[in-house]
Amino acid sequence: MTDTLRQETAFPAGPAGSAALLEPLLAQAAGPGAEPVSLTLDYGRSVAAGDPVTVEAWVDRATRTLVFAHARLLSENGVLAASGSAVFRRDAAPAEQVK
Repeated sequence: MTDTLRQETAFPAGPAGSAALLEPLLAQAAGPGAEPVSLTLDYGRSVAAGDPVTVEAWVDRATRTLVFAHARLLSENGVLAASGSAVFRRDAAPAEQVK
């Protein structure tokens, strides 16, 4: 549907570091005005605060009112630290505007 968004950053301190990185990029992939309906996170290997990570997000599919997006958080050596999927609601757009 869309290109993969990619962000390289440092893993934040705190109990919700994965969510803090994945949710904003998922929302960006879903597009302006999209409101979150559901967010599911699955965890892999742990990452320490300050470690370099890569966050990727993309849209799997979209309807006129819903966007289904996925994301993953990779450690510096490419190991999966977390993955997420989300559903976003958006205002219905005319069919020709939906991609």
